Amino acid sequence: MSPSMHLTKKLSLFAVLSLAWTLSTASALTISPARIELTADPASSISDTFLLINEQETEQTFYTSVENFEAQGESGTPSFTVAKEGLASWVKVDGKITLKKGERAKVPFTVSVPKDADTGGHFAAIFVSTVPPSSKAGEVAVGAKVGMLVLLRVNGELKEGGGVLSFSLKNKSHFATELPLQFTYRFNNSGNDRVNPVGEIAVRNMLGITIERLNANPSVGNILPNSTRKFDVTWGEEEALPESASFFAHAGYQARNFALGIYSAKMTLAFGSASSTTNTTLLFIFPWQLMTLVLLFLIALFAVLRVLVKRYNTWIIKQARMQG
Repeated sequence: MSPSMHLTKKLSLFAVLSLAWTLSTASALTISPARIELTADPASSISDTFLLINEQETEQTFYTSVENFEAQGESGTPSFTVAKEGLASWVKVDGKITLKKGERAKVPFTVSVPKDADTGGHFAAIFVSTVPPSSKAGEVAVGAKVGMLVLLRVNGELKEGGGVLSFSLKNKSHFATELPLQFTYRFNNSGNDRVNPVGEIAVRNMLGITIERLNANPSVGNILPNSTRKFDVTWGEEEALPESASFFAHAGYQARNFALGIYSAKMTLAFGSASSTTNTTLLFIFPWQLMTLVLLFLIALFAVLRVLVKRYNTWIIKQARMQG
């Protein structure tokens, strides 16, 4: 495969991931839902459907293909592979579907689980394209292509394991000058099924008062078996200023999004059937641009008050002498 074609395939797969949790649409071709979760026993079959919509102005024939996927790196990006085993080989779906202009159809598919299938999670994607899959090894078909993730759990003795590997600010520092801040945690799943952590990050000030509660998994992301995934959680709603912003711009921003002092961030997560974990990190926020202006203001105020007091005292003395 040439480097350019390899890059094209990677970009296409990344685009599929971006649509993995919402309605998938590309080039007037829509597939819904973007993912489906199934549970089955070994040596059993399960059937379901997905909706396919032809939004083009003419009749169109669509072609299907099925690929396994696994975790790639810690970003949650899946790596798709054409395989003759695993879930991709268990899925049966019509290879060619023709729809008229504006027509929508429910496309059936069946998953036949072998009797010797491993317990736990199995993952694949059903792709629908406007061009037929290439029959030659190493070639990539180019055309409108969308996909639906199929997340299958095979019943049996599930193994659960793993937890949080690290929790800190994204830059691993404990010092910041202003919001927003990004908390980052890495979660490892050593079990045999996907894990979807649920919980919150509670931010407390120096008095122990909780001032913010953040969803620890806002993207509802899963961690696949035997993999690690990184999650980013933002504290602060206003968009961060560029580093090139002026001193006074930062001072005004810090006044609008005021944060000063020592804070603790406690993350509590629940995952699996009954597992949970708690992690805490400390941070110190000092908005030095804003505090510099406050200090200058206090110095100027003190100087003015000192002059006024001195003049007042002089006036009092003068009045006393006149009366004497």
